[in-house]
Amino acid sequence: MVIKVGRNEYTIEFTFEASLYGECTEKVIAFMSAIPENGTADEIKHFITSLSDIPSTTLTMFYAGLMEHHGEDGDGTVTSKKDAKAILRAYIEENRDNEDGTFYAVMEKMIEQMGEDGFFDRIGLTKILSAEEPKKKVPQDHKKSTKKTTSTKVGEK
Repeated sequence: MVIKVGRNEYTIEFTFEASLYGECTEKVIAFMSAIPENGTADEIKHFITSLSDIPSTTLTMFYAGLMEHHGEDGDGTVTSKKDAKAILRAYIEENRDNEDGTFYAVMEKMIEQMGEDGFFDRIGLTKILSAEEPKKKVPQDHKKSTKKTTSTKVGEK
């Protein structure tokens, strides 16, 4: 995804560099695990918007997305979270009059891009969230035995 901020264009990508950024992985896992499993879309949306950590999480995700193309191994224009914060601030300010001008809107874009880039698979979150609970063995003592048993009387061989 490419976003325009001022005269500059920034490529947001959640691949190798983003997956190595531990803070992003921690915040994404914490965020995803906080979403209620059973609920309507409106209930889930309300729950997400009520989370107070959305701005901080959004900044972390935004920075991680910039790392691949603009970090130290990219063009070097975004080498710190402070750099990403300045870009995010400008982006939100430039879009304050439309639906993209909120932390939540930016977070939605970041999550969508993470999905497109395979970030959740790369960090193992998809497998963790979809893992089935281990099957428990159910005692079988209520079933009749299929083994034939012979009985011997005391003193017989």
